[in-house]
Amino acid sequence: MNKIIASVGLVALGAANVQAQNAIQGPPAKWWNIQTTVRGFFDDNVNSVQNPGPHDHVYGFEVKPKVCVVFGNDQTSFSADYSYAFLHYDKRPAGNTERYDQNHTFNALLTHAFSERYTVHVRDQFVIGQEPDALRNDAAFHTPFRVPGDNIVNSGGIVFNAELTRLLGLEVGYDNGWYDYKDKLSPLDPGKNVSGGVVVSPSLSGLLDRIEQAAHVAMTWQVLPDTTARFGYRYGQVNYNGDEVISGSISPRDATTLLSEDRDVRSHTLYVGVDHQFRPDFYGSVEAGASYYDYYNIDETSWGPYARLSLTYVYMQDSSAQIGFQEGRSATDVLGGTTKADIVRDTETSVVYARVRHKIVPNLFANVNGTFQNAIFKGGGSFDGMSERFYEFGANLEYIFNPHFSAHAGYDFDRLDSEIPLRSYTRNKIYIGATAGF
Repeated sequence: MNKIIASVGLVALGAANVQAQNAIQGPPAKWWNIQTTVRGFFDDNVNSVQNPGPHDHVYGFEVKPKVCVVFGNDQTSFSADYSYAFLHYDKRPAGNTERYDQNHTFNALLTHAFSERYTVHVRDQFVIGQEPDALRNDAAFHTPFRVPGDNIVNSGGIVFNAELTRLLGLEVGYDNGWYDYKDKLSPLDPGKNVSGGVVVSPSLSGLLDRIEQAAHVAMTWQVLPDTTARFGYRYGQVNYNGDEVISGSISPRDATTLLSEDRDVRSHTLYVGVDHQFRPDFYGSVEAGASYYDYYNIDETSWGPYARLSLTYVYMQDSSAQIGFQEGRSATDVLGGTTKADIVRDTETSVVYARVRHKIVPNLFANVNGTFQNAIFKGGGSFDGMSERFYEFGANLEYIFNPHFSAHAGYDFDRLDSEIPLRSYTRNKIYIGATAGF
């Protein structure tokens, strides 16, 4: 059966930040590849504050070595890469103990065909970082701010496809996301004394440490040679495992005490979808449905829309365009009220993204990407229904001198417009660098 990639989240991860692109592509002439990128940059608001001053403007440099391996035959393929990034700043960013950051990123992908009718795909990504584009496992941001410290995100998944008959197929999958933030609640200074008790100021771990799980099953139907329809069910579970008090009295605990797990949620989603290859260089995928959410620790339920869309067009050699859309619930660092009935559960999040890679002349490429996110807070008393919009834009030029060396220069723009006071900010970054590999 004709298979078209349906996961807009994976496409969005690749499209989110043009700065993260790999300049050295090179032919797969060997099973390994090593490269190093060196770049200098200026960031006019590294701390993502509303009114940046001179202390928020930083100059710096980045050194990023990367190693890749690829194995495969007609039945099994495996690829993996690891990159380490060292970023040095002329001024220490807020929350840092040093004037540098260190990022680690590991990716792995395994595909195996048991036969012509049965295949399995396994993927995993492990990240230690600070920037919002790295600290996510889907198209939606969980928080649009730079977060200092060694914050960890691991995301993985497995999908099994079976061709039951010439026209009917079965897809079964499981996805997992694990978030662990450096910012913890200090037992020595948890908050302030109020009426003889200690009232907590929540940490990011208390608000955002969690495990996200989703299992799905779908029946597929080969409607036409280039068109596949599906009907599926997805079960989701989000468990906040910060194991901290996030609001109210921490000592002694009483009726005002709110815990991380009070925002746990289960979800059930029914959806229909279509994958279609319009022509060899133009294909797309769409899924749409409805989700039922059960916030079982606060005895509340609700419904919400679910949607995923992606279109890819390879309009000329070495040039392509991608657009996508995603609708669903995502986590937020905003807590809102101080009772279980009055806290922000999560956000209804709509994400639109686009990416273009264009070959201007031989060896010279332009890369442009943009993302727009609109998040509406669900629950939280006066916060309920408030929104914030996050804009991200990146553009760069890349010149490939030969398969082993390239140079690049670019610009990144971030903008958060929030109806919550003191959260909005604008951030601009320019950079220039080079990549060498063999």
